[in-house]
Amino acid sequence: MTAPTPPPPGQAVQPRNGLGTTGFVLGLLATLFSLIPIIGVIAWPLAILGLIFGILGILRARKGAATNKGLAIAGTVLAAIGLVICIIWTALAGAAVEGANRELNRIEKELEQAAPPVQDGEQASEPTKLAFGKAHVWPGGEGVVVSAPTKYTENNPLILNNDERGVAVDITITNKTGDEINPASWDITATHGDRPAEMLMTEDAFANAQVPSGGELTITRAFKVGPEPAELQISVAPNMFAESTVYYHGEF
Repeated sequence: MTAPTPPPPGQAVQPRNGLGTTGFVLGLLATLFSLIPIIGVIAWPLAILGLIFGILGILRARKGAATNKGLAIAGTVLAAIGLVICIIWTALAGAAVEGANRELNRIEKELEQAAPPVQDGEQASEPTKLAFGKAHVWPGGEGVVVSAPTKYTENNPLILNNDERGVAVDITITNKTGDEINPASWDITATHGDRPAEMLMTEDAFANAQVPSGGELTITRAFKVGPEPAELQISVAPNMFAESTVYYHGEF
């Protein structure tokens, strides 16, 4: 192996300052970005690379191959500062997350303690399920009875094709609330065999009659169901935000 050719007499060796300069630039960027919350996460790799290039630049300057030792030292210091700031941000974020978790746990325990305990022999409330034809009254005074389902027979291809099956139920609403009730605001849905049943757009589906206090009104709802017999469930609530829903069920 031949030795490297020395430079011609009188020609100075060009300093190799790239490592020190790169370390300074990376260290400066790391320090600047580390001061910015959230965005400062990109300072981590900049600080680490700045330290590496800065240290290499210092070593190269000590060997006489570079002339920017001061710049390399400055880059190393800046990168170290940026790294320390990143570590502080990480510690603060971890403490904030831990504090938030403790606060959530405290609130959850307070809610559990505030909830009334279930007495011996008392069972937690379950969904109200009734057979067709049974009456139900909500605490607010709204009452309902859903009749036994019958086959929907209206011959209207725009509503139900000949090869499709429909079911109709009469829903009697009673009003003991002291105010008028608008059945159009009630939430009435159906399932058949655990599948949602599409409500048919019959004339009665668009009824907007008011039920006066002390009065009652019967409306008909029709749904498209599957071809085979299965459990039909009609759910009724005075409105979509009601605390409880009553479920009428039976075979159809």
